[in-house]
Amino acid sequence: MDYLLFIGLLSSAIAMRWIVARYPYSGYNKPPMFGDFEAQRHWMEVTVNLPINEWYQNSSSNNLTYWGLDYPLLTAYHAYICGWISNKINPTWCALKESHGHESSLHKLFMRYTVFIADLLIYYPAVFYVYRSDVLHKNVATKKFTVLLTNLFYPLLILIDHGHFQYNSISLGLALIAFVMATQSTSFLTSAFFFTLSLNYKQMELYHAVPIFVYLLSAYCFEQRKIKLKTFLSLGTIVMLTFFIIWVPVLKHDPIAVLKRLFPFERGLYEDKVANFWCTINLVVKLRSKFTHEALAKICLLTTSLSILPSCFMLFRRPTVRNFYISLFNVSLCFYLFSFQVHEKTILLPCLPLMLLTATYPVECFSFLQFAMISVFPLMVKDNLVLIFWLTFIGFSILALQRIYIHLNQVSLFQLFFSILCITATLPLLIAAIYIQPPSRYPDLWIVLMSVCSCAYFLIILAQFHIYQFKETTFKQNPIKKD
Repeated sequence: MDYLLFIGLLSSAIAMRWIVARYPYSGYNKPPMFGDFEAQRHWMEVTVNLPINEWYQNSSSNNLTYWGLDYPLLTAYHAYICGWISNKINPTWCALKESHGHESSLHKLFMRYTVFIADLLIYYPAVFYVYRSDVLHKNVATKKFTVLLTNLFYPLLILIDHGHFQYNSISLGLALIAFVMATQSTSFLTSAFFFTLSLNYKQMELYHAVPIFVYLLSAYCFEQRKIKLKTFLSLGTIVMLTFFIIWVPVLKHDPIAVLKRLFPFERGLYEDKVANFWCTINLVVKLRSKFTHEALAKICLLTTSLSILPSCFMLFRRPTVRNFYISLFNVSLCFYLFSFQVHEKTILLPCLPLMLLTATYPVECFSFLQFAMISVFPLMVKDNLVLIFWLTFIGFSILALQRIYIHLNQVSLFQLFFSILCITATLPLLIAAIYIQPPSRYPDLWIVLMSVCSCAYFLIILAQFHIYQFKETTFKQNPIKKD
């Protein structure tokens, strides 16, 4: 790639994020709990002021009901670093208890900069590493460029990290590096290291854990149906050693308390009106009144396990790069649709591998990425990000149409017409949510309809990509590890 083009794209990506960062963040001026911005600030407060054995423990100094730390240890270490710097700049920003709900323009600027730095250190290098190293499109410049543009400018990640306020780019960037490294025989061991880092930053990366395990196992640990024990043990050693180094500070205290915080089953089946299967059928069958909390957790575990089996089996049978990326999408979407305790923002996890396939299945991928944005529109309304949502949604739609035109020889006109019809039929709901008051009997009518439409489309795409994976597995000869 021309260096001027590289600098131009990077500058544009930074500028887009800076524009979004000028808008409000989650919980702005909404006491007493505020929102995710306050959660991230509070974690800095806790990690800087308390010893590590108290970070995940309820105490008089650490009330876990007030944004208690519920992400893995790498998130806590990151919060500590940011909190240490914050404390050097202005101690009032992270003063224990006294800083709850702190809001100032200078502090907001500091917090926004921490997300920018995370992008610069991890996400941008990951995206350009994919551009240079992805073997799926290694000989087709236009396809590589489509994947690059999608990863750099996908609005949902930008809106959630730089608008709503989170650090998803860290775990997703580490996972992205792991995905591509896994497809290369010279770096698959390093892939295990990067994915373990990603998993220890956000436990939701479990959505990707099963297919990456199956791929590494099938592609590198078996040869002519015989296990390569040395390779298998090397992978296991890297994973366990990385876990041990990260977790060793809490192993001598109470690691079970940390695990309970990471998997809080008591919170319930789902939060808000998430566009997954359980939230949708709950409109007809009131699940939480018919089943106990424990029974629902078991039903979700069984349903999720059964739903991911076909994709994992096909991947194990034929571990090609394309099969790997499709399986990452299929399995993570199954987790989103059928697992227990799902947030609307976790739709980013199936979006990540799909962005690697935008040049292979352009219509299907771009339409799914747009529906993922539609599914979180209620969150954008709550955070006062509606205007910037529409601007970025329209801009991304133009980019999608332009890239689809570039890859027109791969496009089914029926698929294109169907996708446009689905999106345009759903968009009026977004407008209604802003301008039309729902009936008093159904105050969440527009939000529920958005979730139902998004869920229905997700299920259709899930079935479609299972068919693509079946064809990739069944109808192609000479099962090789790389496309």
